[in-house]
Amino acid sequence: MSTATTPTNPDTPTTNRATNRSSASTTVSFALHDLRRLSRDGAMLFFSMVLPVIFYLVFGQAMGFGDEPVGQGNVKASIMIGMALYAGITGATAAAGQVVVEAETGWGRQLALTPLTGGQILASRMLGIIIRAVLPVAAVFIVGAVTGADMPGSAWVIALVLCVVCSIPFGFYGMIWAQIWPTETATSIAGTSIVILAFLGNVFMPLPETMLNVGRFSPLYGAASLARWPLTEGQQSVSFGDGFVEDPLWYAVANFIAWTLLFIGVVLVLHNREKGRQ
Repeated sequence: MSTATTPTNPDTPTTNRATNRSSASTTVSFALHDLRRLSRDGAMLFFSMVLPVIFYLVFGQAMGFGDEPVGQGNVKASIMIGMALYAGITGATAAAGQVVVEAETGWGRQLALTPLTGGQILASRMLGIIIRAVLPVAAVFIVGAVTGADMPGSAWVIALVLCVVCSIPFGFYGMIWAQIWPTETATSIAGTSIVILAFLGNVFMPLPETMLNVGRFSPLYGAASLARWPLTEGQQSVSFGDGFVEDPLWYAVANFIAWTLLFIGVVLVLHNREKGRQ
């Protein structure tokens, strides 16, 4: 007497879990492959880690006003957060170099022929952007901690996390430049534009209040305001008048969300356009 064999349902929870683990493993493996390039990119490491530390030491440590009070801490802490945010954004924007290499070597076309989905490629790039943001932010915070930057303990942790989180969308900003203009020049343009946007976003130095009215609509305003919020709670430094103006939290949140969605949306549109050409 034969025993009937029940066919295996490919959509069982066990099968789905195995598929999900395999997908996650593939994504992480591809991300680690990309991150190996980071250790060989000395120029990027210098400009995203060493240079912001030098800027902090010049503007925060060497100046005589570094110990003046600001919010719940001092000026050094405010400058440290601004330079750490700039460092994280520079590191994240350097991820555009990965897209440039893919465009020049045909690597993007090779990826289109692999089982990697658009979501997996995007997730692996996100992981690389996070790591490239964390390292320079941590470097600036460590130097700030040993050179007199002062703010409450909880503010140190929250500000560091916010610097990393607020840096991430600018990796996609760098990708936009590289996808539109797939040459090595795109990376330089993206990095240079970050400096301009940082000035306009009140990251480096206090703006006149009239300029800040314009700067509130710039991409870095929301990121800088959120990163400094644990220290300043909405105080914006200005170069005239009382020296400070108060901005509500929703200004920063709305700015950050709007620019993040815009960056990601443009990257996805450009990626789908490129894949459609293949």
